[in-house]
Amino acid sequence: MKPQQALETILLSACERAIGWRAASPTPAQLAAATIVAHRGERDGQHVIENTLAAFDPVVAAGVGAIEFDIRYTRDDEPVVHHDATLARTFGLDIAIADLAWRDLRARAPHVPHLADLVARYGHSTPLMVELKERGRAAGEARLHRSLADLTPIRDYRFLSLRPALFAAAAPAPADACIPVAKLNWPEIRAWANAHACGGIAGAFVRMPQRDVDRLRDQGAFIGSGFLTRGDAMCHEIARGVSWLFTNQPLALQRMLDEAREAVGSA
Repeated sequence: MKPQQALETILLSACERAIGWRAASPTPAQLAAATIVAHRGERDGQHVIENTLAAFDPVVAAGVGAIEFDIRYTRDDEPVVHHDATLARTFGLDIAIADLAWRDLRARAPHVPHLADLVARYGHSTPLMVELKERGRAAGEARLHRSLADLTPIRDYRFLSLRPALFAAAAPAPADACIPVAKLNWPEIRAWANAHACGGIAGAFVRMPQRDVDRLRDQGAFIGSGFLTRGDAMCHEIARGVSWLFTNQPLALQRMLDEAREAVGSA
């Protein structure tokens, strides 16, 4: 983990514990509307690798509400599901995906899915959060949209990006299917969203002011919060109007959400 990522993780964890001490209680309607988003699936970094079918299968089977994954392009313009530009961290191969043809990538790292395979497996049952990591060439982006052609934007999939300029690749999907993502730069992303057509905002919960959550909720916009690990912090986020809850621990958080729903239903 890079130093900046480690610092962000520590900060989010400390803030999540602090929120837990004063967590608000969501209404039954808020709990019913909440959706857990599996960020790169359920993985352990050793036996089950992120952004693979093995990482997504258990969360879909457990009823987790949506899956998030990342798109890169091979040398021959095939859209594949992988976070990093290289295979070094995930598969121990110090080679860039952009330097491999799809056939070679399949041979070297067979667990990296093609987008079309992932869509065929989950696309009609589980909403997809498609994070754009880079622009592809025209052929690659055309294949991206062909892979999604049988799905309905917003209902079945949305595009996410930390770099809103990449949403130029999202057309012909409507602007409302595009969700800019903030890390610790919420004011910058909020300003971009205010100046451009988009479907809402996702970001680190620690940087999302209540006034912005209220405004997005009043507009009927997408509001996504991450990365959550605790049930009390999850309930606090739901209570303040956040419906989409991104997490690296989707199975645990889904159980917490199910338990909160059951507790309200039996009260």
